[in-house]
Amino acid sequence: FFWAFCFYFFFFFFLNCSLRTNPVCFCECSICGTEENGIKKKNRRKVNREEGELSFGVRAAIVSRYASTCVCSAVHNPHAVARHAAFELDLPPAAFITNFTVIVGGKAHQAEVMEKRRARELYEAARQQGRTAAHVGTKEKETQRFHVTASVAAGGDASFELCYEELLRRRLGTYRYTVHLHPQRVVPELRVELSITERAGIAELRVLPLPGGTAVLTKGTHCAHVAFTPTPQDRAALGGFVLEYDVARPDAAGDVELYDGYFVHFFAPTGLSPIPKDIVFVIDVSGSMSGTKMKQTKAAMRSILRDLRPRDRFNIHRTDVVGTVCAVSPHGWTDINHALQVAAALLQHPAEEPRVALLLLLTDGEPTAGVTDGPRIVSNARRALSHSAALLFGLAFGADADFALLRRLAAASGGTARHIPEDADAAFRLTDVFQEIDSPLLQDVELTYPGTAAQLIAPKLFPGYFQGSELVVAGRLEPGTELLRIRASGRGDEGELHAHTEVVANVTELPPGCPRLPAELLGAFVCRLWAFVTIQELLRAQLGANSTAARRRLAAEATELSLRYHFVTPFTSLVVVTADDGGLSSPPSIATNGPTATPDVTGTPDGAVTAAVTVLGELGDHAVTGNAVPPTVQQRPPPQLQVPPVPWGGPSLPRGPGNAVLLQTDEAELLAPGVGSEEFVESLNPPVYVILTPTGGLCPSPPPPLPHRTLNSLFLRP
Repeated sequence: FFWAFCFYFFFFFFLNCSLRTNPVCFCECSICGTEENGIKKKNRRKVNREEGELSFGVRAAIVSRYASTCVCSAVHNPHAVARHAAFELDLPPAAFITNFTVIVGGKAHQAEVMEKRRARELYEAARQQGRTAAHVGTKEKETQRFHVTASVAAGGDASFELCYEELLRRRLGTYRYTVHLHPQRVVPELRVELSITERAGIAELRVLPLPGGTAVLTKGTHCAHVAFTPTPQDRAALGGFVLEYDVARPDAAGDVELYDGYFVHFFAPTGLSPIPKDIVFVIDVSGSMSGTKMKQTKAAMRSILRDLRPRDRFNIHRTDVVGTVCAVSPHGWTDINHALQVAAALLQHPAEEPRVALLLLLTDGEPTAGVTDGPRIVSNARRALSHSAALLFGLAFGADADFALLRRLAAASGGTARHIPEDADAAFRLTDVFQEIDSPLLQDVELTYPGTAAQLIAPKLFPGYFQGSELVVAGRLEPGTELLRIRASGRGDEGELHAHTEVVANVTELPPGCPRLPAELLGAFVCRLWAFVTIQELLRAQLGANSTAARRRLAAEATELSLRYHFVTPFTSLVVVTADDGGLSSPPSIATNGPTATPDVTGTPDGAVTAAVTVLGELGDHAVTGNAVPPTVQQRPPPQLQVPPVPWGGPSLPRGPGNAVLLQTDEAELLAPGVGSEEFVESLNPPVYVILTPTGGLCPSPPPPLPHRTLNSLFLRP
């Protein structure tokens, strides 16, 4: 009896202590709080989450690499007191949110879209009247995180839906689609359904192994369907659903989607020999790189150097032989500007044969010596690298690296930047990133469209094309254009490459054997794909722009497209409309992958609550009354939100007027996420506020490409 008493005493003591901390939610909806007399309190005991969340479902459709995903969750509160249901989801870094809807307490709340300047006026009016204001901050990472909590009454239900879209980028020969599920969670019903349609044909398709359950995969020549339902005992171990595939490439000139004057051109030629490369590795050896970071860097470098081809040439800043890699020791400060100047000088030499110049910069911190001003470093690097046409690729190692600076450096030279987490797999990740640029196949790639008045916003000139990747161009044709001619050219190891093809207008159609879609939805898919690619390229061009006027113009173009197509981008914010009696108990937010800051939330006198959204930066949030609409914004009767019947359930509920929760974004982050430079702040005066627009009800089955809507449907201005 004595030992039994000790066992149970220590067991329950440990259990009670471990559950006093707040639960950390990851892509989940859980009951995790309580409200008494209008005051939110922390729940002091463990709540059985299995009886909270009823279902979690993912439905997605991929058409020509463009993925539309809706994540749905339904929760029930079986307790006799109100609880807080939390919905949290990690999003792909390049995805744009298109819709968020929550039904709680018999009321539906949707996100709204309005011009940011109008939203600012609403906020100022609310602040002068003494309504709520709060603030939330986050740390910058690559992955976005969406988080919202809602108060669920005793015995009540809540449903959440978040929809987002993304273009799958080809890396190392495959397209990867990932959706985050529940780790260490048990949900009574969990299901993932995914459809793929590729007009060019599906060459290979696989679902990465998952613990428990079996993914049912049906594959045809052009279409595929995947359904995954894990066993109940294995649902707690799930972390992410990952699908990889590639497409057939019968035409050397590439694959084209063209409908109603909008086109997207995918170019990825095969059968080419790698071009020899000159590569300089600039490695941060400051004191912060000591310990595990330096060991992992050395391990990655040994692997990289062993894989270089006989015709490749390399150099390491301050060391130039393989053996000295093991002798590098961390010390001193970080002088990024000087290191880039030295590296650029090493690449400036006449080449007797075609060679690709690459510069790989790895750092774990910020510039602390020499020139430390970000814009000056970017300007100096652009000037130094222009003589050799070198491409700069930045690797931000760990949480303290200046990832924003690396993004701007890479964009200015035509390269890319990646964030490498400091974990056990860091050496493997470093090697994996290098493999993406290890085999350059073409230089100075030019994609032209002769004989047509094409309006190209996305670039058509590319400094390099690497094996396993893909170049993407988006454009519009003049009305009445019936034929699109394509010319592709570039310099390879064996000489010039030239390819051409012709595409008839409105050629985009679903191949035989695929589920049919209405023509207007098919056209909307191409239009939205064009808009997505164009916004992505505008963001990239804006990062690499070297003048305030150019940044302002690019920001205006990206903002206009974000409004028109209802994308949440670095130029946009989210506004949530709540019922008069409240409902949302804490800010919905888009944060980065890492600890989400706890905001200071205060309710307004009439029941509104604050809500916040963060997009790679530090943001503020402010609640305003929905009736305080400027004269330039048209009023409308409350619409009805009809929710289609789905396996995860959800009633059809009316949506009434309420209080708008305005999310204010830091002006510096609008133009260059994470940079925070005064130069970027000044280029956005006055700031432009943009907010998300909803599309559809809960859990569409499966989500087709969203139809195009004009600004008039947003009730902003005629």
